[in-house]
Amino acid sequence: MSKKKVTFAIMSVFFIAMGVGTITPAIQNIAEAFPHINFSTILLVSTLPSLFIIPSTALAGVVAGNQVRYRTLLIVGILLFTVAGAAPAFMNDFATILIARAFFGIGLGVIMPLGNAMILNLFDGQERANMLGLSGLVMNLGGIVLQLLGGILCSIKWNYAFLAHLLGVISLVMVIFMLPEPEKQKEEDKGKISIPFSVYLASILFGIAMMLNYPLLVNMSTIIITDNLGDAASAGIVLSMFTVGGMLAGAIFGKLYQKATRFTIPIGLAIMAIGAGFVYYANNLMLLTFGMTLVGIGFGIVMPAVMMIIGMIVSPASFAAASGILMAFMNLGGFVSTYYIAFLSNINSAIRFPIFVAMVAYGISAVVYALTQLKTPPSITQKV
Repeated sequence: MSKKKVTFAIMSVFFIAMGVGTITPAIQNIAEAFPHINFSTILLVSTLPSLFIIPSTALAGVVAGNQVRYRTLLIVGILLFTVAGAAPAFMNDFATILIARAFFGIGLGVIMPLGNAMILNLFDGQERANMLGLSGLVMNLGGIVLQLLGGILCSIKWNYAFLAHLLGVISLVMVIFMLPEPEKQKEEDKGKISIPFSVYLASILFGIAMMLNYPLLVNMSTIIITDNLGDAASAGIVLSMFTVGGMLAGAIFGKLYQKATRFTIPIGLAIMAIGAGFVYYANNLMLLTFGMTLVGIGFGIVMPAVMMIIGMIVSPASFAAASGILMAFMNLGGFVSTYYIAFLSNINSAIRFPIFVAMVAYGISAVVYALTQLKTPPSITQKV
């Protein structure tokens, strides 16, 4: 099978990987459709999938390529994404909708670690770095398309927003007909998964980075409206620039990694720190937009760079499991961010204070990581 077809098939998986945000524009409309339900409960429509992503992504990573074929898992995951994702369009009972969202989360959790695992198993060297960069671009593009489509469909009827998940049918067809199963590992390596402590450490740190990043996303509309900088539509535009930044990062990641290698992560963290600084000090929409774009670029650099590192320190047979662990901690970081924000509000109630903390944390992390790399032999970190 041609590399072109394989690339399209793998990218179709990444296209739907940010599908958890598809119905975000419909939250207020859903709340109006169920006026007797507390708004915090309504938010479960958006947040509940993240809870189910955590165990399913870890499990998928462990069994992929060992107990279960990669393609089989992808097909099951995409089917759950598509069917359970679209099902609430035909439901009027809120409890049933939440059940469907739980199954949707399981499907998305199965999908998340497998795209990167396929890249690590089917591509090598600089081609692998280019594919990981492209995956970030496509994933963010898919997030924008799904969210915009959800908003457009929601303007017709609140539950039509869920129909946007039917785009998963395209990914399903491409995986079935265009994606090969990676070659099996040698018999002596088959089924043997070894996850070093460094993978857990990297995953924990990445989860913390996600936790630090969330206040920039969830507090943006409050910042804009309370500071009289714009309205909800303005907040939507500013937030979309985070995704656009991620797309830009995906476009340049391959070349950046080729030039910066072991310093790619410090560069990404430094860009995130600068972006958070712009958001923290911004007094107009232009600066907020620029800051969020920088944060998106930095995050879009750090994520595939971490994947590259994990690909270096684990065997191909263990990569899916390692990727699943990383994704689980990433979603865990997003989930605990609610409590993290509440904790910081007890220290300083200013809505931008968590952004200041993120700015400082990213800046310190960039310096510390760069210093550690200066003491590391290049031959170790330049291996791909």
